[in-house]
Amino acid sequence: MKKTEARPLAEGSRGNCQSGFSIIELLVVISIILIITGIAITQLKPNLQTAKIDAAMRQVLETFRQAREYSIANRRYVQITFPANNQLQLIQLNTLTPGAGGLNPVLDTVTLSPPLTFTLDGMVDTPDGYGNSGAIEFEGINNGPVGGMIFQSDGEFLDGATFLPINGTVYLGVTGQTSTARAVTVLGTTGRVRGWKSNGNNAWYQF
Repeated sequence: MKKTEARPLAEGSRGNCQSGFSIIELLVVISIILIITGIAITQLKPNLQTAKIDAAMRQVLETFRQAREYSIANRRYVQITFPANNQLQLIQLNTLTPGAGGLNPVLDTVTLSPPLTFTLDGMVDTPDGYGNSGAIEFEGINNGPVGGMIFQSDGEFLDGATFLPINGTVYLGVTGQTSTARAVTVLGTTGRVRGWKSNGNNAWYQF
């Protein structure tokens, strides 16, 4: 029987072959990752904007509620003002008659992040039906009554001059984008505050 001799490995060869990615393969993989990332960001952007606007509306909603609760708890008038088209401010009135003087500290100032503003932008009235002649309407008056708007210690929301309950609505959103429209309504006799959200087709549903 003939014996077969083992031959040595050729120079430069290896028992275990090694392999890896070429530069072209790496570039292809990186390109695919970038494309997928771009698609994901594009699809997430509207959701991120919606979340931002909902958060702003919720902040306005809660600011009104906090003003009412503070007025009840501390037995003080709390005035609601809008010093700018993107600002809401709460002021404690320490006198029995609002506007009669004295030190009236600012309790809170809420500023909407651009491009959000208090804007009506052609939206129809909310189902509460408190008016839509302007972005801020109370007692049927654009920007509210001259005497100001206040919560008093029983929770009612009043005209600061007549002390009669007033209903009203605050609209906010991004101008030119009806899908971003939001609204906060206040019922004067009880101080009830509601939030509303646009469906993008000039209609509302409760938030």
